[in-house]
Amino acid sequence: MGTFLEWVERISALAAPLAMGGLIAALALVLVARRWLFQVVGMAVMYFVVGVLHTQIIRPEVVLVKLLIGAVVCLALGAAGWTTAGADGGGRDNGAGGGDSEGAATPPRWRNLFRRLLRWSDDAPLRALALGAALLAAYAGSLRFPLPQVPALVGLACYLLGLVGLFLAGMAEEPLEVGLGLLVFLNGFDLFFGALEPSLVVAGLVGLVQFLMTLAVAYLALA
Repeated sequence: MGTFLEWVERISALAAPLAMGGLIAALALVLVARRWLFQVVGMAVMYFVVGVLHTQIIRPEVVLVKLLIGAVVCLALGAAGWTTAGADGGGRDNGAGGGDSEGAATPPRWRNLFRRLLRWSDDAPLRALALGAALLAAYAGSLRFPLPQVPALVGLACYLLGLVGLFLAGMAEEPLEVGLGLLVFLNGFDLFFGALEPSLVVAGLVGLVQFLMTLAVAYLALA
């Protein structure tokens, strides 16, 4: 068991620089894409990368709990996004096409859904600029005010998650995006606080907060 845990720690140390690249790509999907499928994929990648970074500061068994919580959160977000997108697309197609049967209305609904997923929003350049500003601010903050008891890359990730979460919540127009911003910010806080209090109880409490937040956001999105 000890040999396995040492192997996990070595792998996490080698994967940390690559994890930062994955974190930036995941946050770009969540902040810039503004399509529920891309955002859920970005959240899943973000939870995985945060788990990899967690292995440098807390025990692997606690990291496993955090990854399971992230999987549940992403499944709930995906179900909420799928339901809201399907309901919106179906309503427009039924009104425009005037199909007499449910089967006749299904193909336009699917075509409209995937067409909406592949179309970029009008404010994508502004959101990309906000992501670049968050990257610069996080890098400068990690150099000027380094976080205690965490490695440099983990501190940079904490700053980046916090800033992108605030940008996403502030620029949101729908409850689902507000919830995504709060979850991203909470992951940055959890990544830093995990080094200060690396216990399973704290991980469970933070996971419970994330799960309750996800349920509230899903309810508001569906309502």
